[in-house]
Amino acid sequence: MRRLDRYILREVGGVFAFGVGLFTALLALNHVFFLARVAADVGAPWRAVFALLALRVPYFVTYSLPMATLLATLLAVGRLSDRNEVTAMRTSGWSLGRVAAPVLAAAAGVAGLALVANEWVVPASEHRYRALLAEVVRAPRQQVQEHVSFRELVDGLESLFYARALYPVEGTMRQVVIVQLAGGRPVRVIEAEEARYDPPQGWTLRRGVLHLFTPDGAIATRFADLRVRLARTPPQLAAVRRAPAEMTIRELREQLARLRSSGEPVGRYAVHLHARVALPASAAIFALLAVPLGLRPHRSGRSVGLGLTILILLVYYFVLSLTITLGERGRLGAFWAAWTPNLVAGAAGALLLWRAR
Repeated sequence: MRRLDRYILREVGGVFAFGVGLFTALLALNHVFFLARVAADVGAPWRAVFALLALRVPYFVTYSLPMATLLATLLAVGRLSDRNEVTAMRTSGWSLGRVAAPVLAAAAGVAGLALVANEWVVPASEHRYRALLAEVVRAPRQQVQEHVSFRELVDGLESLFYARALYPVEGTMRQVVIVQLAGGRPVRVIEAEEARYDPPQGWTLRRGVLHLFTPDGAIATRFADLRVRLARTPPQLAAVRRAPAEMTIRELREQLARLRSSGEPVGRYAVHLHARVALPASAAIFALLAVPLGLRPHRSGRSVGLGLTILILLVYYFVLSLTITLGERGRLGAFWAAWTPNLVAGAAGALLLWRAR
């Protein structure tokens, strides 16, 4: 690496470290007010509140990394431009693309770091955070999930399952209703007081009634035990209610496969699968956009750079929240929902960089 590359990276690195701390603190501060309300409402011990805040920090850091990249690039390039150092580099034979190369390479590294954190750190910390939060507010979600519904193909029939309560740890469901359809019409309805999962045999319905619909009428038969060929295990059924932020990319793909096989909506999980890569990639996109913006002549470098950072972040995350909402509702493809802000910002950055070359 040339000495000039190291010099540019030092200019960017100092502001980047400051930006990560600043944005993480701002995001955490907003969450502190929420946790304070929780502590006041339910009388949670402060030790648990601090633990909740610590568990949320990795989530905040993954958002802070792209933000800090944008801030650092704008301020560092602006400072180099104000001191005519960029002009001197270009006069000595460096193109603007060559000047920007170490910044863009570092931003790509930041994007990779954010992606690794999103895959290996954030899901585990989010899972522990949500479990602890549920325990603090005295609603332990791992013990019981109420009003669980899903679809599954059973014996070649589209089957709609409903359980009044699911106990993932015990491997049981209570007050189960199964409606099986053929050609869109119900042919069988099963009601059971309980369903229990045994690993070798699978699910067994207990103490229920089987309603069979035929052209001649309906037949009702009571049963003590009835096997049902439901492939999902209790943890997989519990995962239906699991937030995408708690899942790794592999788990998101498995969840998508299960939902697609049963005909359930997949928009939320498909969008978040793409967003798992798109959000870290925004660090490189922000750097591409910030380089030409930082070259523009201005007098109050720091204030203008900070103002541009806030403006770009507001516009970016407003558009991102809009597209993700449309994607989750099925009005926009999952890829476009997650990547549209990046594509727009990247195209704008590439255009500005080409014009400034």
